[in-house]
Amino acid sequence: MYLTPALGRKIVSEVKPLLDEHLIIVDPEGTIIASTDKDRIDNYHEGAVIACQRKTDLILSEADEANMIGVKAGINLPIYFEGVPIGVIGITGSPETVAPFGSLVKKMTELLIRENIYFQQAEWKTRRLEAYLFDWVQQEEPDEVFLNNGRLLGIDMSSWKRCTLIHFSASNNKNASELYRNTRDWLGKRTNDLVLSWGNDCCLLIHDERRSLETKVSDDYSCLLNRFQRDFKKRFGFLPEIAVGPPGPPERMSHLFQKTEKTLAIAIKRASLVLYEDLLLELCIEDLTPATKTAFIERCLGELPKYSNLLATLNVFLANNLQIAETARQLNVHINTIHYRLSKIETITGHDPKQLPSQVSFYLALLLLEDPTK
Repeated sequence: MYLTPALGRKIVSEVKPLLDEHLIIVDPEGTIIASTDKDRIDNYHEGAVIACQRKTDLILSEADEANMIGVKAGINLPIYFEGVPIGVIGITGSPETVAPFGSLVKKMTELLIRENIYFQQAEWKTRRLEAYLFDWVQQEEPDEVFLNNGRLLGIDMSSWKRCTLIHFSASNNKNASELYRNTRDWLGKRTNDLVLSWGNDCCLLIHDERRSLETKVSDDYSCLLNRFQRDFKKRFGFLPEIAVGPPGPPERMSHLFQKTEKTLAIAIKRASLVLYEDLLLELCIEDLTPATKTAFIERCLGELPKYSNLLATLNVFLANNLQIAETARQLNVHINTIHYRLSKIETITGHDPKQLPSQVSFYLALLLLEDPTK
């Protein structure tokens, strides 16, 4: 149904400032669905039915008021969409007075209807695309029929895909639609990515990639997302977290999306842009349960977290590739102090920080210790 009461009210509010006379919007069956005179809404209008049937403007005189149901003197103008009358706009008043405005009012009304219909069509296409993508990321092995449906929606199934998730952690869902529109418009001007709202606080991007053994994110795409973050922060005052997943064929979309979700969990913790390709141990950690993480920290570090200077020494020692002199320089202490602290760490934990197996365990335990979800 092209002409609804809501659209009729919108047309009346847009056109009324141009005229002093009353307006009515009537559907093809003759029911007045909107009017500047509220008492006429839902009444039958015989003149509008005749104007629609004859597909011609109908001028009504005062004499017609007595002979036709629901009419007043004025002019009735059929409204067309793609050559089909979909309703009538009526202007009440002396025909000689209102007729000169008829053509302008009619054109303006048809433009408003066309704009509304095109908007509805765009919204319908977006909803279909969202529904398709929702199914796509959940299907482990989509068949050719499903992939063909994507082609009908305009998705290029000949190229590889890469998922990107943008998370608005600081939005509190108060202005989620505005954040989404800004993201869609900004990226829409600079990429061919599909940009869709994903949940209450995320956007999902589907990026086309060439089929290649090279899986790294291109410098151009990485720079673009960094620029988006900066521009977004200038406008909204906070930095969105971004996770960029690995590339792969369209039939592996579920697999690609799952990896992107894991990457997003890490991006949220770091409050930054994170690429799947840069993650190693972090991905293993992400799959551990909180109980397993806590148990590992306790077995590896024991009481060490209670000694902040020893914990800091271990962190700096590992960060500097086990270089005692550089560790002492960064901590601004004597080399002998570092030796003493490393010995103390071994006493407390039972693990020698100078031995490789212990170093691996310590490194993993410190990563887990920094994990806010442990």
